[in-house]
Amino acid sequence: MFPAIPYPQLRLFFDGMLSMMALYALFSYTQHRKPIYWQYALYILCMIVTFYWDDIDYGKADYLPGTNFKVAAVESLAFLLYIRFAILLIDIPRLDPLSHKILRAMNIILAIEIAVDLGFYLADATNVVKSNTYIFFRCLLALGALVVVPRILKLREVAVGYFIAGSLFFVLGCLFALTTNFFPQIFDRNPVRALSFPVTYMEIGVVLEVLCFTLGMSVQNRKNELDKIQVQEQLIEQLLENERKQSALIRIRDDISRDLHDELGADLSSISVMSYAAIKQLNGSGAAAEPTINLIGETSRKVITRMREIIWSLHSVHNSVDNFTFRAKETAYTLFEHHPIALHFDFPSQEVNSRIPNESRRNLFLVYKEILHNIVRHSQAQNVFISIVVEVGNLALTIQDDGIGFVHEEKENLGNGLVNLQQRTNSFGGKFLINSLPGEGTTVIIDCPLAGHIQE
Repeated sequence: MFPAIPYPQLRLFFDGMLSMMALYALFSYTQHRKPIYWQYALYILCMIVTFYWDDIDYGKADYLPGTNFKVAAVESLAFLLYIRFAILLIDIPRLDPLSHKILRAMNIILAIEIAVDLGFYLADATNVVKSNTYIFFRCLLALGALVVVPRILKLREVAVGYFIAGSLFFVLGCLFALTTNFFPQIFDRNPVRALSFPVTYMEIGVVLEVLCFTLGMSVQNRKNELDKIQVQEQLIEQLLENERKQSALIRIRDDISRDLHDELGADLSSISVMSYAAIKQLNGSGAAAEPTINLIGETSRKVITRMREIIWSLHSVHNSVDNFTFRAKETAYTLFEHHPIALHFDFPSQEVNSRIPNESRRNLFLVYKEILHNIVRHSQAQNVFISIVVEVGNLALTIQDDGIGFVHEEKENLGNGLVNLQQRTNSFGGKFLINSLPGEGTTVIIDCPLAGHIQE
C-alpha cells in the first residue's frame, strides 16, 4: 500500500535538510546579527530532537502524549521559540499590540507548563496525570492561537502569508500523525515503509514549515532593504533640498552685500566728500559750523568702514582662509596706525584653500577685532603677535601681547566683555582660551572649525 521507502533513510534525509536550514540560520545570524536567526536555528534543532524522542515513545505499548518530561520540555521550548520567531518576523508589537499581549501570555503558559512538568517528574506522578496536564496546557495554547491567527491574517504584511502557510503545514502534519493512532493496522511502523510511521508526517510538516519560514524571512529582508533604500533616497532628497536652501540663502546674502555697497556706500561716500567740500567753501567765515561738519565727515567715514566690514562678512566670495588673513592684517594695521605698538604676523606662507563657514566668519572676525580693541585700550603693550595656523578641519588664531596683563579668574568672575567673546566663539562651535598674568602680557587662542582643508 505504501511505497517501499526505508524509514531510516527518509529520516536521515529530512534530518539533514533541517540541519542544513539550522546551519543556514546560524550563518545568517553571523552576517546580520539579528536574534530571529539564532532563535530560528534553535527551534529547528529542538524539533529534530523531539522527533528522535517521539520515535522512541511511539514504539511503547502504553504510550500517552506528554508523559516523557524530556520530550514535553523540549517541545515547549520549541513553541517558545516559535512564538518569538512570529513576533520578530511579523513585527507584531508594532502592528497589533493585543496579539502581542496574547502571545506573551502564551509564553508564560509554556513556562508554567515546564515548571509543572518538572514538578511531576521529580514527584514521580502517574502517566495519566502527566498526560492530562499536558493536554490541558496544549488546549490553552490552541485557544490563544485561535485568537491570534485571524488577527495576524488581517495585517496583510508580506511575511504573514508565508508564516501562516508554514504553520498550516506543521499543524496538518501533527494532525495526520495523531490520526495514525486510530489505524494501527495500517500505520504499523514497519521500518521498510517510511510512511507507516507517524513521525514521518510530522517531520514532513516541519520541513515544509521551515521552507515557508525561510522564504518569509527572505521576502521580509528584501522588504526591509527596499525600505532602507527608500529612506536613504528621502534623506538624499532632503540633503539636496537643504543644499538648495543654503544656496538660496547665500544668494540673498550676496544680494544684500551688493545692495549695501552699490546703494548706501555711494551715498555715504558722497556725504563725506560734501562735508569736506563745505569746510573749504566756508573760507573761515563759519568757524562755529566747522566742528559739526567735521563730525559729519568723521561719522560718515566710520559708517563706511563698518559697512565695508558688514559687506565683507556677508559676501560668500570672502570665505577663504587667505581672504580672512588679508582682512585680519588690514584691520590690525588700521587700528594700530596711531599707536606705538609694533605688529608681528605669522600667517600661512603658502595658499590655503580651506573655507571658513559663512555663519562662523563674521563672528570670528568680530571676536578678533574686539580683542585688538582691548589691546589698544587696556594692554599698554609695545608688541602684538598675531598668528594663524591651519590644520585639518580647524583654524587656530593666536593673539599675544607683552602688555601689563591682568588676573585671569574663573568664568563667572570675568567681565562682560570676555564672557561675550566666549559666547560668540561658542556660537560657531569654536573654543576660546585666554591666559594672562599681571606684568606678563595676555595670550588669546581661538579655534574655529573649517568647512574643508585642501592645501596646495
